[in-house]
Formats: sequence, structure tokens, C-alpha cells
Amino acid sequence: MKKNIPIALLFLGLANAVVVLAAETKPPVKALAAAASLAGEFTGEWTGENGSSGALKLTFKPGKDAAWEMEATFTFEGSAIPTVTKSVAVEGSKVEAVFAWDVQGASASSKLTGELKDNRLEGTYDSTTTDGAAKGKWKVTRAPLAPK
Repeated sequence: MKKNIPIALLFLGLANAVVVLAAETKPPVKALAAAASLAGEFTGEWTGENGSSGALKLTFKPGKDAAWEMEATFTFEGSAIPTVTKSVAVEGSKVEAVFAWDVQGASASSKLTGELKDNRLEGTYDSTTTDGAAKGKWKVTRAPLAPK
């Protein structure tokens, strides 16, 4: 009986190690569900507290290791402004993204904070430019998938 105790302890240790390793290598179920619900192309508008406004397009797709990739473009005074995404964080239905952009010779960055509800994503933004700061709201709606 005493000989079986070390073997049983070894077996339990190995079983726990397999469970821990499996848990660390699989993406969480919530992350997979969020990935399915956020992926797609969203179009809409942004409106600044100062009365400025324009079009906004956000495209989300799952990246490596359950991370997110986002492409963002917006219009400012009728011109399309490309951006460079710095970070994207998704927790449940909440989204936070930071991107950099240049307009009229000024470098800037914007932080979007929002929430996904069905096919609508909306929230607030904070932008920092060399000329100062700007705040406002934004809302976008997911474009329907094209038929195959």
C-alpha cells in the first residue's frame, strides 16, 4: 500500500499539470464569443463637443493570440484621414482603442471608448493634438455581410 502512495501522488501531479497547461493554451470562452461578435466593418459618424463632425469607419478582426486588429479611418473637413492603430482592448462588450493620425501638419492621437450592443458600437473619444485636446461622441453600425 505504501508503494502506491508515491505513484498516486505522481499521477495526481501530472493530471494537474496537464489541466493547467491546457487552460493556459486555450483562449478563454468569453474571448472567443467576443471575437465572433465584434468582427466586421462598422460605419457611422463622430461628433465633437465643438460642433465638428465627420464620417467614421472601424474594421475589427481577430489577430494573433486572441488579440484584436483594427483599422480606422475618419473624415475631417471632408478629407479622409488614415490612422495607425496603437492598441485595441476588448473586455466583454466594452472596447477601447487608441490610434494615431496626422491632419493639416499636426500629429495627434485619439482614444475611443465604447460598447457593442447588437450591431451598434458607440461611445466617446478623447483626442490630443499639438494644438490641444478635443472630446466628443461616436457611433457606428456593422455593415451587413455580403451574400456568398
